[in-house]
Amino acid sequence: MKKIISFGLVLSSVPFMAFAADQIGGIIAQLVGYLNYIVPALITVAVVYFIWGVISFMTSSDEEAKKMGRTKIINGLIGLFVIVAFWGIIAVVKNTFGIGNVTGQNITPCIPTSQNNMGANC
Repeated sequence: MKKIISFGLVLSSVPFMAFAADQIGGIIAQLVGYLNYIVPALITVAVVYFIWGVISFMTSSDEEAKKMGRTKIINGLIGLFVIVAFWGIIAVVKNTFGIGNVTGQNITPCIPTSQNNMGANC
């Protein structure tokens, strides 16, 4: 008797679980939309840090400053690898589960010109 009642409760809660799955999909889509703005900014920071390390390595004369420059170069490369790998994993998950951007548009960088209304709709 207990099995029949528990089975009935599980069966009656299926519509609520389907609604919750739809809500979770919306939350994940919202997070993916935010990540589309954050990841390029993080890549820019990692590239600037890498270049800063290269410049400090090339311009330094003492061994301690060269060591710090080399550390910045290695950390910049590791950061770039981690960020791009994370972006790739998010893309795989997004394509696997069919989650699109919240706005429905891909983010593509563009150069503002007079022909595209100073970057309004590139």
